[in-house]
Amino acid sequence: MGLISTVIITNTSFVDRYQSDQVEPYKEFLNFLSEESALTKKTLAWFIGEKTQSVYFLKKNEWYSQDFDSSYYPKISSDILFKDARGQTLLFSDETKLPFLIFYPSGRSSGGEIHFNEDNSGRVIIIDAFGKVVDSKNNYVSSKGL
Repeated sequence: MGLISTVIITNTSFVDRYQSDQVEPYKEFLNFLSEESALTKKTLAWFIGEKTQSVYFLKKNEWYSQDFDSSYYPKISSDILFKDARGQTLLFSDETKLPFLIFYPSGRSSGGEIHFNEDNSGRVIIIDAFGKVVDSKNNYVSSKGL
C-alpha cells in the first residue's frame, strides 16, 4: 500500500507542476510542429491572432488549413507576447494575416520569440532559424526533440 500511495502522490505532483508551468506546452508544441513538418515534408505555419490559433501548410504558394486536434495547441493567455523573425510583436488578441512561425521540412524555421508574463519570471523561448529552442530560465537548448 505504501508503494502505491507513493506512486500516486509522485504522479499527482508531476501533473500539478506541469499544469502550473505555461512554458512546457509551448516547447512541446514547437517540437511537434517541427517534427510534423519534417515527417510530412510540408512547410507548416503557426498563425496566432484574433484570439485564435491555427496551423496551415503551404502548397503552390498558398496557405491551407491543417486539421489538428485542439488539444495539441498550447493555452495562450492575453499577456504572452510573440515576436516574429521580422521583429514584429503581437498579442493573442491582435489582428494579423501573417504567420508567427514557419517550419520547413529541412528542420529549419523562420525563428521567433515567445515572452511570458511575470508569473513565469519573464521567461523567453527563442526559436532560431536552425530549429533550436532556447528557454531563458534554464538555457535549455533543443532541436527536433525538445
